[in-house]
Amino acid sequence: MKFIIFDLDDTLLCGDCEREWINFLFLKGLIEDPKSKLDQFDQSYRKGALDFEEYSNFIQSPIIGMTKAKVDNFVNEFIQKNINTLTDKLTNELLNEANTADKVLIASGSHDYLVDGFTNFFKIDSGIGTSAELKNNIFTGELIGEPTFSKGKVKAVEKWCLDNGLQVNQSIFYSDSINDLPMFESCGVPIAVNPDDKLRKIAEERSFRVINR
Repeated sequence: MKFIIFDLDDTLLCGDCEREWINFLFLKGLIEDPKSKLDQFDQSYRKGALDFEEYSNFIQSPIIGMTKAKVDNFVNEFIQKNINTLTDKLTNELLNEANTADKVLIASGSHDYLVDGFTNFFKIDSGIGTSAELKNNIFTGELIGEPTFSKGKVKAVEKWCLDNGLQVNQSIFYSDSINDLPMFESCGVPIAVNPDDKLRKIAEERSFRVINR
């Protein structure tokens, strides 16, 4: 059984889908100029010190009060408009690798409405993302459960594996980020994709396979 798990941002994609999503919503007039805030979050993320609650509040702020159908339509439009800038040669190589696997999962800290959009677009078996709360089919801006970030990603993947008769330690896991170290330590085969400095150092120390874009 070949079981692959992909991180999404800067791994399967060659950019950050939530950053581009917020820029897309800015062009729609749904949020004020987000650049300085996004830069701040990006710096914290790369240091492994992201305040995920603050980040989630910001990312979800433009869609509070929207129906799921409206957000899904926005997500589909966003993907169609940005897919060429968010994918590259390595994306295609990883998708070709996915075609050789028995089971493929995208496991991302990004919010589930975006992860679901890319999972469907790439025709991947399943996707896991941070669950945004819906009440009466309307986004509230709150989260359901623990974010699928760092150790929270491991917990979500373990639950998904339990539901699907698989084990995390059977998986081949691809990611770019030091924040995914708990997943690298839980998976069967760790593969670092264009890793950040902290992850690259650990990858070299532990002899992880490294792929560069």
